[in-house]
Amino acid sequence: MKTSRILAMFLALAMVFTLGGVSFAENTAEEAPSTLVYATSTFGQKFSPFFATTAYDMEVVDLTQGALFGYDRGGAMIEHGIEGETRTYNGTDYTYYTMGNVDVIQNEDGTVDYNLTMRDDIVFSDGVPADIDDVIFGIYVLSDPTYDGSSTIYALPIEGMEEYRSGMESLFGLLAAAGRDNEDFTYWTAETQQAFWADVDQAGAAFAQEIADYCIANGYNETTDSVAACAANWGFELAEDATAADFFATMYDAYEGDLANLSDTESAGSSLYDLMDNYDAYAVGVSTGNGAPNISGIVRTGDYSMTVHMTEFDATAIYNMGFTIAPLHYYGDESLYDYDNNSFGFPKGDLSLVKDKTTQPVGCGAYVLDSYANGVATLKANPNYFEGEPVTKVILMQEAVESDYVPGTVTGTFDISTPSINDDTVAAIKDANSNKELVGDTLTTYLIDYRGYGYLGINADLVNINGEPGSEASRALRKGFMTLFSVYRDTVINSYYGDRAAVIQYPISNTSWAAPKPADEGYQAAYSVDVDGNAIYTSAMSDEEKYAAAKDAAVGFFKAAGFTWDEAEGKFTDATETYEVMIPGQGLQDHPAYGVAVAASEVLADLGITLQVNDVGTSVWNNSLESNTAMMWAAAWQATPDPDMTQVYHSTNAHGNGTNSNHYSVDDAALDELIEAGKMSADIEYRKSVYKEAMEIIMDWGCELPLYQRKNCYVSSTVRVDNDTMPKDMTPYWGWYAEISTLAVK
Repeated sequence: MKTSRILAMFLALAMVFTLGGVSFAENTAEEAPSTLVYATSTFGQKFSPFFATTAYDMEVVDLTQGALFGYDRGGAMIEHGIEGETRTYNGTDYTYYTMGNVDVIQNEDGTVDYNLTMRDDIVFSDGVPADIDDVIFGIYVLSDPTYDGSSTIYALPIEGMEEYRSGMESLFGLLAAAGRDNEDFTYWTAETQQAFWADVDQAGAAFAQEIADYCIANGYNETTDSVAACAANWGFELAEDATAADFFATMYDAYEGDLANLSDTESAGSSLYDLMDNYDAYAVGVSTGNGAPNISGIVRTGDYSMTVHMTEFDATAIYNMGFTIAPLHYYGDESLYDYDNNSFGFPKGDLSLVKDKTTQPVGCGAYVLDSYANGVATLKANPNYFEGEPVTKVILMQEAVESDYVPGTVTGTFDISTPSINDDTVAAIKDANSNKELVGDTLTTYLIDYRGYGYLGINADLVNINGEPGSEASRALRKGFMTLFSVYRDTVINSYYGDRAAVIQYPISNTSWAAPKPADEGYQAAYSVDVDGNAIYTSAMSDEEKYAAAKDAAVGFFKAAGFTWDEAEGKFTDATETYEVMIPGQGLQDHPAYGVAVAASEVLADLGITLQVNDVGTSVWNNSLESNTAMMWAAAWQATPDPDMTQVYHSTNAHGNGTNSNHYSVDDAALDELIEAGKMSADIEYRKSVYKEAMEIIMDWGCELPLYQRKNCYVSSTVRVDNDTMPKDMTPYWGWYAEISTLAVK
């Protein structure tokens, strides 16, 4: 299980508390600056807007930097935030302000122009005014051939991007591509090559050991904590006596020597680059040919405006263009910036100027990083912030272990924390409040939908009639299973999660702006109609009556699939195949889908259909998914801000093709057309209708059952925090510091 792929994707939040103080020097009382203490995890100390990677470093970046535009509560981009843009969320109108505007112009030739405008009154925390050259400088940093941070702006179809990046590669990339046995020393010496691979080997062993340590710490191994056992849980098979070096060598072979991809995909925390002793020596650019002197699609149109010209439209592109307004005079060299003469603030192929400032950020955000010492990042309010100097003058972001989050918030060590929401956390919060609720006189809890959802999937290539996955009979077969799974969701999910999750009805995270809402026309519960399209349930039904109704409806679907029903025995007589659903509960039956699957299997057994529920380890589960041998399975997605469905549902990624990420094997031309149409429009309302229709096709295939939307939580001190100033209707895209300038303490 590649848990590491999403490690850096978990969001955190913060709040404030007051440190009262009295000065008697002149026999007068003087109130100390209001201060926020926030419990966070260990910083990577990469506080740069260009090179931050961990969620905890990104919190510092978000508070100290400013961007042209950002998200609303539903994850859609605010396009006209200079004037203020009003949007509705949960029935309430909210107005959003940002540092810039964007107008998207789709041209007749298929190209697209993003016309960007920034406010003309932005000032950096050091008092220097900002203009569009600061934005352009930042774009060129992220587009440099040697850039090795997490941004992928260079992958966008920006006109001239490929030409600008060609003709130069990083020494690291060249050495990695050449391999250990290279004998062509045109661009480096034999000694350099030898030193490089020695550095990679030691870093690789440390990289692999970190993965093993992560697996052990999280209890993934079922019998032994050997490197081989850890590797198996990570999806790699090794000999029992394998070392960390062997583990890395196996990953290296699996990635065919692509060290960058290996590092990005398999990391359990550190990148391979972080673990090398002398990485900076290999991060420089080497000229290998002729490249363009600039990116022709990045066009300066005024002191506070620019255009990004792309060769084609992609609705997801805008999510990569909320460019940071990073100070050229600080991160670069103003003497090297001359837009008209293709000089952009640093030598092309050499980002050392920028990297030198990685631990000491300067920006136009709400706060300034004053210091980092002894596990505490001290942030002070920026008087130049465009929405006004924040009310809370100091934020102390304090490293801590998660087990101390709730107790520390109770005792006053912290004022806000973001603990994992589980039974123990809920019990501790309720115990701290005199009313024994999640919101009380000591702690205030905010439950926020997680940016993703859990589901049950069926592979249409493996569960069908007569080898015809898309036939009506095959769809009826799968919908028979789904009808029984779906009816047990409310009971099982509520029992497993309580307040920590809610059942959802469509295959999309509730946090997305594209998610259907109960008030929308045509909204209905998942698999709630029978084979004739009639409603299975009524609002007056008890749980037992719903179970019986679902059983009857499932019989109708299985009959439509072609199974022979014996009325006298009350079961099907020719359903001879054994079906399997795979639950990654580590053999402990500890998974929210386990109870759903078991309840359905018992009913199916009464009907003469065998469903085997296999509770397996993550390595077995992952290998089955990747090899497309899992008939049915439980899993969870982490959603992206844009609801593009290409990766998961488009036929180009089915049957082991493309990215092999359509494990449902849904292969439907009409669905493909809708997915492609959704990507080619900038109209949000149109895209919502397109994706709603697409989701209905997915459900009609009977290949996915949405199970639950899990919750994250923020815990703040009721005593010390003015919770009335916390943002309302918080989401993964609109967290605690979304309205930081007005957030106050008591």
